[in-house]
Amino acid sequence: MILSENQIQRIRNDFYYFVYVIFSQSKSLFQKDFVSGKYLKELCELLQYNKKTARIAPRDHFKSTAFYAHFIWKMLKDADTDIEGHYFSFQYNMAAYHINKIKKAVNSNPILSQLLIDKKPTAESVIDYTIDGKHHYTLEPHGMLEFKRGIHAPLLYVDDPFQDPASKMIITVIKKINDIFTGQILDMAMDELHVCGTPQTQEDFFFNKDIMSRFKTMIKPAIINEKNKEVLWEEWMGWEELMVRKKEKGEKLFNQEYLCSPVFAEEAFINKDQLYSCVNNDLSNLVELETENDVIAGFDIGKKSHPSHLAVFEITGGKRRQIYNKFMDRWDYTRQIEFLKNIITDLRVDKLYYDATRGEFESLKEQGELPVEMEGVVFTSKTKHSMAMLLDKAICSKEIEFINDQRMLEQMLLVTNDLQAIETPQGHADSFWSIALTFRHEETPQPDIKIL
Repeated sequence: MILSENQIQRIRNDFYYFVYVIFSQSKSLFQKDFVSGKYLKELCELLQYNKKTARIAPRDHFKSTAFYAHFIWKMLKDADTDIEGHYFSFQYNMAAYHINKIKKAVNSNPILSQLLIDKKPTAESVIDYTIDGKHHYTLEPHGMLEFKRGIHAPLLYVDDPFQDPASKMIITVIKKINDIFTGQILDMAMDELHVCGTPQTQEDFFFNKDIMSRFKTMIKPAIINEKNKEVLWEEWMGWEELMVRKKEKGEKLFNQEYLCSPVFAEEAFINKDQLYSCVNNDLSNLVELETENDVIAGFDIGKKSHPSHLAVFEITGGKRRQIYNKFMDRWDYTRQIEFLKNIITDLRVDKLYYDATRGEFESLKEQGELPVEMEGVVFTSKTKHSMAMLLDKAICSKEIEFINDQRMLEQMLLVTNDLQAIETPQGHADSFWSIALTFRHEETPQPDIKIL
């Protein structure tokens, strides 16, 4: 294949075009036909247009391969400059493995193998390419716990810094890697830093929004909507294939590797099948509501590390129908209060119960800034257990219907049998407790007022 000048220019300016036209011909990576799709294009645009990226990505979804393609593209794009890159993984051997995969991708590609001259052809885990004989493009491997300090380079990749998800790491090692990333790697990157991995625990730096504040993040579970069997990369790995892998690996490891969540408890408080049987595809967020029925809302106030969540239900004949669902990522309290006031008015909310355990809204309540419909609930073991049991009872008896929102449903499954919440990149079981709070109304029913 002979490239025209226009093609060469487009390759340098469009990372996705490079992947689709050139990189796709690397036979060592793509034994069968190369598969593209909307997800792959979005991923390429993330890496092309952002200097710092952080991805929590499903297994076998172009996770490390995106880094291979990006480095090769950088060599072609910036051919008239020297490039120094460094590749980090949990262990040195894994980083060396990835670099060897890049070399094989070049060697098995009919175009790249002619363009790039390997100055170290016998070195399996070190890259030194050139195109014109004057400028060199290097990439070296490093283990997270064993590299030498003093590296400062324009291009860094960090690939699965927390080891293989099949083996659980002790917390002291995780904290050490966090310290290395924040104290050293962040300072090493002179221009670009791209990070990708599979979460181990809620202590991973991926979950620290302060650390991630300057990164463009992408969290893409392999399943987008379980109820509708919608998947992330249908062209490559459809619903049936994912279900086969789930059976092979077991739900716990599958959730971690493919749903981008840390280790799940063996049993959730709510049964997953029963929960999804209560999902109604016809429900969606309402803008306004005219009703004589009770409308009850629950609001879980998020801390800095996870979002707040609002759930609103209309109660008809003892059955609950969800009419609103909202995650509030990084919203300050003033913005949250104003939003809640509007929801109370527009949806005719009779009572909105909120978590008052930490007292975030109490000063506002004392000043009369909260609507009268808002009532704080202090979480104790007794109140948590009571609300959770009422929620579970409603699900088991199908006396509740939910909007089909994958994030909300997944967060509901993150509460264990002992009512502990597992933290994920998407939240901290926030939707479980916002929905459970609506049952405070049932737990403490108000007497009917009869007008004589």
